[in-house]
Amino acid sequence: MTIDVLPTELASWLPEFVSDELRPEMVAEWVTRTSSAIRRDLPELALEPDFVAILDDAVKEHWLAFLAAFVQPEFRVQLPGAGRRMAREVADRQLPLELLIKIYRAAQQESWRYVTGVVNALPSYQIDHAALLIFFWGRASSWIDASITESAEIFHIESSRHTNGVATQRYEVVKALLARESTDPRRTLAALGGYPMSVQHTALILKAANADAIDELDRLAHDAARRLGGSSPLVVRPGGRHLWAWIGTRDQPEMDRLDDFIPDLASIRAVLYAGAPAPGGEGFVSSHEDARRTLQIAARGDTSTPVLRYEQVELLSLLGCSPEVDRFVDRVLGPLAAPDEPTVRIRETVLAFLSLGGNAEEAAEQLCVHRNTVRYRLGRAEELLDRPITKTGDEVRLAIQHWELFHAPGT
Repeated sequence: MTIDVLPTELASWLPEFVSDELRPEMVAEWVTRTSSAIRRDLPELALEPDFVAILDDAVKEHWLAFLAAFVQPEFRVQLPGAGRRMAREVADRQLPLELLIKIYRAAQQESWRYVTGVVNALPSYQIDHAALLIFFWGRASSWIDASITESAEIFHIESSRHTNGVATQRYEVVKALLARESTDPRRTLAALGGYPMSVQHTALILKAANADAIDELDRLAHDAARRLGGSSPLVVRPGGRHLWAWIGTRDQPEMDRLDDFIPDLASIRAVLYAGAPAPGGEGFVSSHEDARRTLQIAARGDTSTPVLRYEQVELLSLLGCSPEVDRFVDRVLGPLAAPDEPTVRIRETVLAFLSLGGNAEEAAEQLCVHRNTVRYRLGRAEELLDRPITKTGDEVRLAIQHWELFHAPGT
């Protein structure tokens, strides 16, 4: 609100100006001129032809409300109903807030051009042109700035409501798909934003340790889709610090490309669990179930890697933990299952050696130890197992992984 004391000549001229501008033909001319100027300055509005009527209503109501307040000593700005509707419409159409601001700025420039022309046509000996323009510009700027501020608030509220509504509907449809419930194909396609079902699906579950990193998970999911050769992923927020994502690809993706995200995930203290790729509607479900099993496996053990794929823990998941499996582990490892620190280091080295295809150099690099240390520990392992490591097959690797997951101290 502003309060102005006008010179006598302005105080007598303004009511005449406002009365003339309120004539229906003058209002119609104002709307046509201002709306045309806005559309000229913002060619992107041509993509929204049915928006013109909304824009015209907003231009008209703004001008009428401004004229009513213009002549009052106390200048009060109040966003008219059509201005509110325009802000909500921009949000509902998922157009950017920047467009709404540009509309107001274009209207402001056209208003200035019009009023400048009107004032310059007045006899200078009757009206102080500079004083009148300053008066007009001050009130017009206040009106535009306040209208932008209130419109932006309405836009954000409406955008949030729309986003939450879309997210809720998407989550409900995804839950129904995962429960293998029958869903309407058209509703499903709309809720999933066009995400295709007849592709290879790779499901991801991303989890952030801190709330500050949650927003980064969405970016990582989109980056993962590009790395695996997919288009935009389907992203769902089930709540908490988790994010579910599905990446659709035509062909079987190269899953080891997900390891490229280890540095990014580690930097924000987040983890990624990936299901096995599978086709069609059933694959959509099974890949997510695999990702959930991978998460559960990781929660049981000391898995420090930020990326864990189902293929890496599939046998552990299928075997679970039972007396029969425990007897297998005891038989295979024997003394190598001891909990003391030296034996823990030996097991760690054997697991790295076997997981890397029997490459001692790579195992040393992964463990950050000298290659001679790896050779020494492998020798000690062969003494404890009473057989060469290279002839143990996959059973020793599987037994060590099971022991670390289900029986190591602290698990």
